[in-house]
Amino acid sequence: MRAATVVEIVLTYISIGWAYVLFTTPTLFEQSPNWNQIKEIANYEWVLAICALICATVKVLGIAFHSRITRYIGLIMSAILWILVSAAFLVSDGDFKLTTGCITYSGMAVLALWTSKEVWANGRND
Repeated sequence: MRAATVVEIVLTYISIGWAYVLFTTPTLFEQSPNWNQIKEIANYEWVLAICALICATVKVLGIAFHSRITRYIGLIMSAILWILVSAAFLVSDGDFKLTTGCITYSGMAVLALWTSKEVWANGRND
């Protein structure tokens, strides 16, 4: 199996960073319409922080134990998280509006999905 990719490591870093910010900023959802829309999904910052931390933990365990399946699952979980966040940013003003958050988080979702495909495919040849 191939070693962890830069994309996996960066997505893990971002998930850990997100978890930290969400755990330490209990009023984040009230600060902007984008985050307020995410509040409709998670209701509390710590709930989303736990989701991000679980995504990061699964990826870290997959990398540490050289488990293709665990890495794949962690990347799919991350893709789902970033798709939800991107969608919340997209419709935060009540209509479809491309924002930097929407574009960035959808890009992260694409990277997670693309890397999960590569992890799955490359693991079959080992």
